Amino acid sequence: MINYFREHKTCLPAVAVIVVLLVSLICLFGIRTPGYAVYVNGSKEFALKHKADLQKALNKIEAGAEKRCRQELELSSKVECKKGFISRNQLVSSKEAEKKLATVLEFKAPAAAIIVNGKTIAYVESKAAANSLINRLKKEYSQPEQGEKLTAVAFAEKVKIKEEKVAVKKLVAVDKAYELIRTGTSNPEKYIVKEGDNLWLIARRNDMYVDDIVKANGLTTENLQLEQELILAKSKPYINVITQVKGEKKEVIPYETKVIVDKNSPSSIRIKQEGQNGERQIAYTASKRNGIVEKTNVIEEKILKAAVDKVIVKGTRVTQIASRGGGGSGSLDWPTNGRITQYYKGSSHKGIDIGGRTGQAIRAADSGYVSFTGYQGSYGKLVIVNHNNGIVTKYAHCSSINVSTGQKVGKGETIAALGSTGRSSGPHLHFEVLVSGSPTNPLNYLR
Repeated sequence: MINYFREHKTCLPAVAVIVVLLVSLICLFGIRTPGYAVYVNGSKEFALKHKADLQKALNKIEAGAEKRCRQELELSSKVECKKGFISRNQLVSSKEAEKKLATVLEFKAPAAAIIVNGKTIAYVESKAAANSLINRLKKEYSQPEQGEKLTAVAFAEKVKIKEEKVAVKKLVAVDKAYELIRTGTSNPEKYIVKEGDNLWLIARRNDMYVDDIVKANGLTTENLQLEQELILAKSKPYINVITQVKGEKKEVIPYETKVIVDKNSPSSIRIKQEGQNGERQIAYTASKRNGIVEKTNVIEEKILKAAVDKVIVKGTRVTQIASRGGGGSGSLDWPTNGRITQYYKGSSHKGIDIGGRTGQAIRAADSGYVSFTGYQGSYGKLVIVNHNNGIVTKYAHCSSINVSTGQKVGKGETIAALGSTGRSSGPHLHFEVLVSGSPTNPLNYLR
């Protein structure tokens, strides 16, 4: 052969080309091997030596997912297997294939959509689970108080449950779905307690109820620590439970204050008769939203004990009844009995809070005329008295109001009853003093 090439030197180049081609083919087919490229939703993920390994991996992943979800699933990802020559370094084992597939495959599962006013709020595992959640919500807010009987329960919104098939990742645990629907948010804000903070101030600044903060954080005390982290899960529920109740209860009848002018005692002030609260038995109906009373109607009343008026004797030098042309004394009496539960804090808290019992008498701090009565946002039931000397006083969170707009009132006269209407964590009077239109510390004027 060697001799042949020596004799035919002109053939050597052709032989060299053939040799190179043979070597290239050997290398090519030595590196690549028959196999199957696997594509998920059009994207190549890996390659397998045997097609059967793919089906085994798919079956195993689906079985594991169904075990976790406790129901049959439907593969929603498009899986393709293409035969060809595969580079050996692209081939993976069946175990590796299973791991890769587990991260990219998507499954659909039977679910129940909870739809509120046409908007899907959450998907839960079944219609039974959705109905259980809805009934749980109704039950939480439909527990009548002592002496009450539940007459009706309904949702303020249009609530619908619809069975669908959805991606497994969209499913929400029943407890999580319940809190989402109840609070209206799945991503509550966080708040760090600063010096001078208390629950009432934090709630007011964030347009929340104190009870909402207490529940969201599992608080057992209202005492806060500096740098303490609070969850502010603002209560704007997706579903509101409206209940109607009928009941009976006893209520305090606040006593009135009457002023007698004694011309012979120009500067004296004395109490001739102490006032005594009365008591009444009422039958009523009430409408509640999420357990909070929105409206009450008294349908029957029985006086158990009549209130006794408080009688004050004052000299003529103290203006008893202010006219539109006159003014108050400038010295303010305490508007109700009780201890201060929250002090004046400027713009963050424009008055003082005085704790007390529902129905307790609220008295005009000075003589003047009533410039406003009614319900005003976070103040709840509110009375405003203008003292015609640049001083205006506000009395908030009243349970009832005894005066009307434009009415003249005397110092110490009962104008309302203490309560917890509006943004309030419990029965108290929020008392403000405005001088020339600006809030000021009431303690500078109270005596």
